[in-house]
Amino acid sequence: MNQEWADGYELSHVSHLSRGRSDHAPLLINCQNGSHSKRSFRFLNVWRRHSDFMDVVRQGWAMPVEGEGMPKFYNKLRAVKGCLQVWNVQTFGNIFTNVRAAAAVMKQREEQFDAARDSVSRAALEEANAVFARSLALEGEFWRQKAGIKWLQVGDANTAYFHSCCRQRRNFNFVARIKDQAGTWLEDLQDIRQSAVDFVSALFASEQHGWQSPELPFSVPQLAQADNDMLSALPDMAELKGVVFALDADSAPGPDGFGAGFYQACWDIIQSDLLEAVQAFFQGMRLPRSFTSTSIILLPKIAGAMQWKDFRPISLCNVCSKIISKLVSDRLGRVLPALVSQWQTGFVPGRGITDNILLTQELVADLDRRLRHPNLMLKLDMEKAYDRVEWPFILFMLRRFGFAEQVVDIFFRLVSNNWFSVLVNGEAAGFFKSSRGVRQGDPVSPGLFVLVADFLGRGLHHLLERQPGRYFVTAGSPVPYLAFADDMLLFTRCSKDCLSAIKGFLMEYEEASGQKVNVNKSSFFLPSGATSGQEQLVTRVLGFRRQSFPFIYLGAPIYKGRRRGFLFDDIISKMRARLGHWSTKLLSFGGKLVLARHVLASFPMYLLQVLNPPKAVTTRLGKICNAFLWDDKGERRIHWSSWDKMCFPIDEGGLGFRSFTDMARAFAVKLWWRFRLGESIWAKFMHAKYIKGVHPSEALVERASGTWRRLIAIRQMAEQNIRWCLGESLVDFWKDRWVFQEPLESVVDRSEKPHFLVAEFIASDGWDETRLGRWVPGFVIQAIKEVPHDLARKDMMVWLPSPTGCFTVKSAWEVLRQRKHRSLVDSLLWPSVLPAKMSFLAWRLVRNFLPLDMTLRCRGLALPSRCGCCYQAEEALLHVFLTGPVASEVWRRVSGRFGFHLRNCSSMASVFVSWHFTSVSSAKDHIRVVMPIVVCWFLWLARNQERYQGLRWEVGKILCEVDYFLEQLGRAGKFRRAHFTGDADYELLRSIKVSPRRGIPCAVAWEKPPLGLLKLNSDASVNCGRASGGGLLCDSQGKLIFAFYKEFGDQAVLEAESMALLCGLQLCLQRGLCPSLVEVDSKTLVQLVGSGVIAKWPLCNTLRKVRDLLQGFLASFSHIFREANSSADRLASIGAGGTPVYDQFQQLPALVRASIILDARGVPGVHWVIDEA
Repeated sequence: MNQEWADGYELSHVSHLSRGRSDHAPLLINCQNGSHSKRSFRFLNVWRRHSDFMDVVRQGWAMPVEGEGMPKFYNKLRAVKGCLQVWNVQTFGNIFTNVRAAAAVMKQREEQFDAARDSVSRAALEEANAVFARSLALEGEFWRQKAGIKWLQVGDANTAYFHSCCRQRRNFNFVARIKDQAGTWLEDLQDIRQSAVDFVSALFASEQHGWQSPELPFSVPQLAQADNDMLSALPDMAELKGVVFALDADSAPGPDGFGAGFYQACWDIIQSDLLEAVQAFFQGMRLPRSFTSTSIILLPKIAGAMQWKDFRPISLCNVCSKIISKLVSDRLGRVLPALVSQWQTGFVPGRGITDNILLTQELVADLDRRLRHPNLMLKLDMEKAYDRVEWPFILFMLRRFGFAEQVVDIFFRLVSNNWFSVLVNGEAAGFFKSSRGVRQGDPVSPGLFVLVADFLGRGLHHLLERQPGRYFVTAGSPVPYLAFADDMLLFTRCSKDCLSAIKGFLMEYEEASGQKVNVNKSSFFLPSGATSGQEQLVTRVLGFRRQSFPFIYLGAPIYKGRRRGFLFDDIISKMRARLGHWSTKLLSFGGKLVLARHVLASFPMYLLQVLNPPKAVTTRLGKICNAFLWDDKGERRIHWSSWDKMCFPIDEGGLGFRSFTDMARAFAVKLWWRFRLGESIWAKFMHAKYIKGVHPSEALVERASGTWRRLIAIRQMAEQNIRWCLGESLVDFWKDRWVFQEPLESVVDRSEKPHFLVAEFIASDGWDETRLGRWVPGFVIQAIKEVPHDLARKDMMVWLPSPTGCFTVKSAWEVLRQRKHRSLVDSLLWPSVLPAKMSFLAWRLVRNFLPLDMTLRCRGLALPSRCGCCYQAEEALLHVFLTGPVASEVWRRVSGRFGFHLRNCSSMASVFVSWHFTSVSSAKDHIRVVMPIVVCWFLWLARNQERYQGLRWEVGKILCEVDYFLEQLGRAGKFRRAHFTGDADYELLRSIKVSPRRGIPCAVAWEKPPLGLLKLNSDASVNCGRASGGGLLCDSQGKLIFAFYKEFGDQAVLEAESMALLCGLQLCLQRGLCPSLVEVDSKTLVQLVGSGVIAKWPLCNTLRKVRDLLQGFLASFSHIFREANSSADRLASIGAGGTPVYDQFQQLPALVRASIILDARGVPGVHWVIDEA
């Protein structure tokens, strides 16, 4: 349906009626204009922009209310709700009415200005424009909150797009008719609502009476007492604040109407009462009904859902309840990895869904093994898994895992007093209490459910362990099952004994947990050579149906045999469906650009992690994205550039897209990284299957899976970028890179190189130099002696391209991707202060990618041409934008404001470069970089207005539009004083309202350590690539204990800073001195040491020593400003001839002595803090 229909009938639903005697099924179009019922309260994030908002909340919160803890907090919310409702009507006003009123005033002011053309009418027009712009911004934010759009930010955030997204979602979720359990169609809205309430209330109603605990024939891990104490501890303000600000401010609120945006905006007002309420819960208070009231929305799981069972109930919880639940969930997440079976990857921190897909694909390759009892794969589907789980079973599993009764009570109070109403077509219906199930949408539900589901997984595993012949036969390590929450694949053998045991256990699990295996959706997979009797055996015992390959598992296709392009048809169809939304027609080129970068291009990334698509598939994906960018309203337009040419960074002439082929290779490197880590279940399986006593870089397999072949293709590149930071030293002595940038086998010229682990060369007191001397030359031994190791720790892999040492797909992509030469012109086209649509126009402009008459002629279109600015020349790019009478006059006036004139510019690229070179600043957001892009935008706008609206080109109008746009950017806070460096006398600077750049002097001084303690300060200096460092240790009187100076050779600044710090700490250790305070003036180093990240290699080795020494000294490590660290700074800059260690004060150079004396006397230095608006 088109835009006009959607505007007239917001809720339209098309149904196919029965054919009857006709050959055609009649269509029933049900049209409504939405509900006219009274709207419930909902906090609007746009309210936060109003200057009176905080005062209104503060006033409402200060009202006296009854109760303590949670009742008190809810009563305060009710008081604030009343104040906001009154304030919204009386002060804030109706957003849409305000927009219409502001538009009317602006139109009136425009007419007055056109008539008068004086300063008074101009000021009135600017004021009206500002009011209108603010009203539009509020309307846009309102619709963005309603639409739930997070990828589109200001600049291209048009209200029509948000509105259409809301309308489309509302239409999709609208229920015009539904079948009841008897198969009768219900079309009356009241009947539909009652039917929904009956369905959901029955779903959450327990079916068991007299529940009995099941037997547990297998052992489960036990929770430690320290973990129980952590789970039940009273939360403090810092933990609570972290939980509140981790919530999505734009997420849908619960029945009370307050979203997370309210809690974050009003944190300073509500924090103490919220903490009191949360602590009351942990002290045993039951959650009141006002907290646990929940709205359930029913989202269709399939297109054309006809029965309520085809809908998924999602709970919209009150944020006050969600905060408590998320706090408990975060704590539970810390202990889940130690409790839940390794084969369960759903919602367990540190585990990934990709392991399930990759492992399944490997196991499917072994399905066809010839066996007496063939391999069998069962796919279990649980019916309404979250909603059916019985509460006694939850408590049973918690107790079996060793949760203390106090902690069990916390979880029980979270799930046992939940009240629900059902939202049907936007209206609430019913109000009932649940007696089973956990809420989908409640943060704690996934964690609780995986604990419950662990009974099923461990029980099935126990059945296989009792008789090893029941295991699925594979070339890797045994895999009993794979689970992601309630999605489970069981790998076993096709024998009557095994199937009967599985059937019996499933029945026991259903009886105990309340879960129900959906036999209609559950399926099984047998080898292609299985007999019909074996197929009938599985069907008879379990009731499942046989399924063929490929099938979709966790969103990815699982297949047998060769990789085919059709496996990706699902993701391609989803991308086409997303692009086919008529709402995307409302986006500008800038909006399309953002959508293509952040949403569409990310669609296939999930699959690229687990599958390597054929070239034909990546080409199709690129063409889809390219068509979306260039086509308009579903109609094909000129594709000015291919997708491959745009898949480069913007400073290399691209649009910031990433090639799907490059990303597939980057994800393959990620797989190799995870494989080498060897921590995941997939990595352990692959090691067992493919690594047969050789180094992974040399493993050869004749009949390898597609995943292994994918790894082999990037193995060499990946190994070249992996380094090792030694712990227990179980790394390969010759083949791993742990000393130099190359492995020792490439450094040492020796024919015999038997396999050794590094640990074999470590004695009890350090490196075994005697044994090392048998295998490597002296210079290698000296390098090895500098490498730290700690046998009590694990070895750490370090990713060389990453500054943190941790692997990132982005860094792998940077290493692998195609490259072009960096372009100065293209780097100037994307200032961050401008909307993407303006920069995109400039990008098209320098490439002549605009549909001008002469450009279209060159592409084979025969059409007459006449320029709209002069009606004489033909319409060509340079004429429209540079040399035509209007364009040339605009450029003359604009450049004249900056004291220069454009000369000898033969292309638009030369225009942008010329403006850049006239600037004294290299900032990419400088006004002289921004100005030509803005001018080109409004020249293009004037051309289109003349072409399609008949409006004449006017130099004055274009200049006014440029000036007004820049003023709006200034009012929006986009400009800083640095953007006008060298142009402080620019005539519009005052109206743009750029705050001056101010330096605020602050006195900073070196502080003496407390009595009896020592303080170590260090610093480094890098001059012409030569690094040196220095530092000193002082007592509580400021007297020198010792000072040092050391040269480090060719090092970067951060490496030199860390080496200087390490040198000082080692000297303290050698002399038996214990510094309690350690200070450096490198904030980056302080953050790096405190964060615990690996850091890049070989810096990671230095940081490991630093961390160990700091921990051994129990020292406080902090940042100090350079002006207060002058003594260490001067020591680091002594230069050639400096003494390694100074034990006497008089040995020091005079400047260093003077600085130490000033520090001891507390004389401050001046540190300038730049205050830049």
